[in-house]
Amino acid sequence: MKADSLIPRVFTESDQLRFARLSGDWNPVHLDALAARRSAAGAPVVHRPHLALWVLETLVASGSVRGRVAALQSTFSEFVPLGALAELRVGRPQPSTVEAAVTVDGVVAATVTVILGEISAPSLDLTHAPLVETADRTPNQPELAEAAGLTGWLAPDTDVMAIAAAFPAASAAIGASRVGAIALTSRLVGMILPGLHSVYGSLDVAFTDARSRPGIGFQVGTIDLRARTLGLQVSGSGISGTVIAGAGHDPIVQFGIARIAVDVAPNEFTGTTALITGGSRGLGAMTAKMIAAGGGRVIATYFAGRDDAERLAREIDEFTGRNACTIHPYDVGVGAEEQFGSLGSDVTHLYHFATPRIRRAKSGLFDSALFAEFTRAYVASFHELCIALQRRARRRLVAFFPSSAAVLPRRPRGLTEYAMAKAAGELLCEEMSRTEGYPLALSRRLPRMLTDQTTIQAEIATADALTVMPPIIREVQARGEPGRHQSVVQSRR
Repeated sequence: MKADSLIPRVFTESDQLRFARLSGDWNPVHLDALAARRSAAGAPVVHRPHLALWVLETLVASGSVRGRVAALQSTFSEFVPLGALAELRVGRPQPSTVEAAVTVDGVVAATVTVILGEISAPSLDLTHAPLVETADRTPNQPELAEAAGLTGWLAPDTDVMAIAAAFPAASAAIGASRVGAIALTSRLVGMILPGLHSVYGSLDVAFTDARSRPGIGFQVGTIDLRARTLGLQVSGSGISGTVIAGAGHDPIVQFGIARIAVDVAPNEFTGTTALITGGSRGLGAMTAKMIAAGGGRVIATYFAGRDDAERLAREIDEFTGRNACTIHPYDVGVGAEEQFGSLGSDVTHLYHFATPRIRRAKSGLFDSALFAEFTRAYVASFHELCIALQRRARRRLVAFFPSSAAVLPRRPRGLTEYAMAKAAGELLCEEMSRTEGYPLALSRRLPRMLTDQTTIQAEIATADALTVMPPIIREVQARGEPGRHQSVVQSRR
């Protein structure tokens, strides 16, 4: 293999299942699209120890690693989504190390260093730690503060022959028991500690005498409650070292319609019908519940979350005692006329909460493909919806475009493309509102609020959606009443 060569790999669902069986890591972030959508990853992602073992397997099989392997160091900085094109870039081998990086779209997701030399004696003896098991493939959800000093032992779920079959070159180089031990660190993080909402950060292990109790032991070393990270010392089956893992926050619990209805008059929105894109969760679902509780009718759209949309419709209909909510699939990448051509003329309001994943890894200051994706999702799709719905409406449609405080100069780093697309949406609202034949478009810059997309940094997301959204929804709904004042976009000051 030449230095700086690229080796492509697309991890499939079959790859995921195979590694889950080998490691015992059945965390839904790797296998369940709906659960992963509510996580920091946003979609099913490859097990990170699987990436490390794929790198080692490839380096050994290609001849890039020659000699005895003494240690393996891996750091993971970005997720590798299932189905994405991952590329392994191999650096120029050094006398005692071989370095490689896994990239996705040019962004480094993992770095792996193979260290050559003699194996060492284990630095920690955990062979007498109590056996720890997980029931029914269900990850633990422990409190980090209660994890200090915990120890345990994980027994392998599969035999060394299955490990050797999955990673033959790596097993030949370091032994199948060590390969299996590295795989077991995935179960440790994904199923035991931190468990359900975990993020595997790094692996740093030396290879030691492999003669021990089958499996690996662990001991909690360090805990940082502020950063929500912990260091796990691991030892057994020929490895000894440290795994660093982070603990995400629980998915945001949706406000129930009974709570939202407390501050809504039963007939406040009677006679209106609102199409709410992205209505299955988050701010879209909250808007749907408020309008329905006030006597209005809602059409909530979904992309991947049909189950969420169906639960929303049941909750609304059961509370209101009428058919107040219907659901409709919606893809921002497909024309609005094609998707909503069968709608009648009763839609009076549009709320456009549909959104792709906001925070993305980038290789530079500006990513034109990402900007195009955001512009399509926010601006072009909004424009097409406005045209399609206004064409059928009996009176001037009222449309709400949720802009963001990220448009302001002091925005968080890494949100340039997102902020530019939102700013473009604001300008579109102004143009439509002063153009005959287009809807009256209202844009507001929303502050950062707790959603599934901000839960990874929940400590800085302080705005309360129950405080922010009701006045905006009331204003948008009122703009649809004939004779009401129709000012458009809030001041930019």
